[in-house]
Amino acid sequence: MTARILPRWTPRRVHWPVPVWLVRVLAEGLLLAAWVMLATFLLRLGLPWVASLAASPVWGLALVMWGALAGHLVSRRWLWPGRLVPQVAHTDTPADTLRLDEAVEQGRGEERLRMAQDLHDDIGARLLTLMYQAPTPDMEDYIRHTLHDLKTLTRGLAAPSHRLSAALAEWKRDLTHRLTLARCDLVWQVQIDEDVDLSVVQWSALTRILRELISNAISHARARQVHVGLTLANAVLTLQVSDNGQGRSPDSWSHGLGLGGVRKRVRQLNGEVRWRELSPEGICCEVVVPCFVGAVQRSH
Repeated sequence: MTARILPRWTPRRVHWPVPVWLVRVLAEGLLLAAWVMLATFLLRLGLPWVASLAASPVWGLALVMWGALAGHLVSRRWLWPGRLVPQVAHTDTPADTLRLDEAVEQGRGEERLRMAQDLHDDIGARLLTLMYQAPTPDMEDYIRHTLHDLKTLTRGLAAPSHRLSAALAEWKRDLTHRLTLARCDLVWQVQIDEDVDLSVVQWSALTRILRELISNAISHARARQVHVGLTLANAVLTLQVSDNGQGRSPDSWSHGLGLGGVRKRVRQLNGEVRWRELSPEGICCEVVVPCFVGAVQRSH
């Protein structure tokens, strides 16, 4: 026997010919008028017996009703100016806010760790199987490189922060491997005045910006040499990636997912990006982040 699911009953909405706000105004007006008339009647009833103790309950009831009316008017901002009505104070202390931020960050870290573990166990295992079953050496090298990228991504997601010097060494090693396979030289120049801790967002954004720009230089410009320069001075980070390829003028580009992804990552860093054409050949991309604050400085 199968249970029969009955349709859920929903109340039918009634369309009033009169606006709702007008009905509310009339209802509140009638309510206030009734309160005033009843309170005034009780006050007049108690006047001949002011000195009598028996009249005290009548006066008390009248005062209570007038107090209720005054409270209603104050709540509606009709009797007392809104700027004089005290506002409810915010009861959260800095310690409570700090504990809340720590709890949120802990939850994010646990979620990133879970995602990294799932990627490593599922996608990593499948890529490893495909690598051993690759029909050609080129396909095997491609899958091996993809597996290396996956390990880099999962390791980055699992770590709460990244030292800039360690990230630079990892980026250089990754770009050197990719450009060597494409028979392209890498010129690497780095100058930083402080070795800061990168947050996961900063590390991920810079990693993807570099990879996308290098991919464009290899696949579209067919460059023979790529120059990567990164400087960090006075909390200003500047990243320049240029090539000597045959790329077209930036004005004639069709902005697809690649360039859109670069712009999106730069916005995550609160920075700016611009491309320009080099002479006699090549394209240069420059990313500038004016206030590049590390993860440790941001938490203080």
